Amino acid sequence: MFFFTKLAGALLKPLSLVAIALLVGLLMAAFTRFRRTGLALMGVTTLALALISWWPVSNSLMSPLEGVYTPIEVSAPDGAVGQVLPSDVAAIVVLGGGAVDDPSLPLSAQLSAISLQRLIEGIRLWRMRPDALLVTSGALPRGRSQAAIAADMAVALGVPRGQIRMLPAARNTEEEAAAYAEWVNTRDDNTAGLRQPLLVSSASHLPRAIAAFDHEGIEPRPAPTAHRAIPQQFARPGDFAPSADDLRTTEAAWHEYLGRVWAWLRGRE
Repeated sequence: MFFFTKLAGALLKPLSLVAIALLVGLLMAAFTRFRRTGLALMGVTTLALALISWWPVSNSLMSPLEGVYTPIEVSAPDGAVGQVLPSDVAAIVVLGGGAVDDPSLPLSAQLSAISLQRLIEGIRLWRMRPDALLVTSGALPRGRSQAAIAADMAVALGVPRGQIRMLPAARNTEEEAAAYAEWVNTRDDNTAGLRQPLLVSSASHLPRAIAAFDHEGIEPRPAPTAHRAIPQQFARPGDFAPSADDLRTTEAAWHEYLGRVWAWLRGRE
């Protein structure tokens, strides 16, 4: 089931759908009597590709997802220097976002850009509550897990190894939630605090992640990061043109909408 859901997700990406539609249009125009229909399909698909690669469209798709949770508020107590988290924060869970196990690369390059953003935010929050556990997560098909690579990166950035826990077998968000809940349920110390961890993930991903953890009996507090919907104005000539970065934003938003529909169909949303 895991393989087929990943395959379906890949085929239903906007760019995959555009490529399929263009191929169908080309075949219709070249090899069937529906030449005009094929050309029209290619034209409409090309226009759709331009639109989903344009920041007003990508921002409109991403903004509702990222606006669900605001960044976590932290404050400095009276007379203290710097910011601290509430004293009941016992764990900071950083969800995986992709990695590659390649010892020839530096640790920072083995983590995807999204994973690195999430980890940096997790470490930033951990520094405000260094007695909390930093939990890294994520599996890989071969070699070391995402969780292990992220843990090594955290150690390199100053987090003591003894303050890190890993969930190395979780392959997706639901498995991450289940693995964390199982780990908490096997402990008999401070489980109340562990049942309300800070959950660090991309702002667009958090609504689905929070629902997955709630389903496992965990009540996480959202800590969004890696925001992509950045308000802007038509200030530069390049803002009028489609861009690959905006297409990636559209694909990220589309992935979350599909994930939420899939979760809803199975009663997990």
